[in-house]
Amino acid sequence: MAGIDYSGIRAQIKSILESDATTQDARIYIEEEPQFGLSDVQKAIAVFTDRRNAPADEQSLSAGKRTRYYLRTLFVVLFFDQESFDAACTGRDELLGALELVLMSNRTLGGTVASSWLEGGAFYSGRTAQGAPFVSVAELEMVSEVSAIV
Repeated sequence: MAGIDYSGIRAQIKSILESDATTQDARIYIEEEPQFGLSDVQKAIAVFTDRRNAPADEQSLSAGKRTRYYLRTLFVVLFFDQESFDAACTGRDELLGALELVLMSNRTLGGTVASSWLEGGAFYSGRTAQGAPFVSVAELEMVSEVSAIV
């Protein structure tokens, strides 16, 4: 039985992000919520396997042998700046744009998924404690079509 290689998909995402010139200077966290020293990194992308759903349409005739899922992956983009909140937001927007372009350039994630597409996300921004750096955060959701085959 060929199950879905979730760890292989995550490893491929990390490899893609670390090898692309536009995202390689960001710290990449996979299934990990960084707790300490994150502001020292300045740029970070945290990647989480979020959930999987069966497609809205019916499964194909091979449903007894193959089950398709839509795998949702959540990317959290963080940017810290010592000087200003505006600079943190600008840095976040640039890193988010770079992430989107990298993911759009590799829709099969190195052949680990059948296809993928971006489905938006959310923006979160906040000021940290006085004297601490400013932080700006965005989320991006990616959906990938994957299959488990008997």
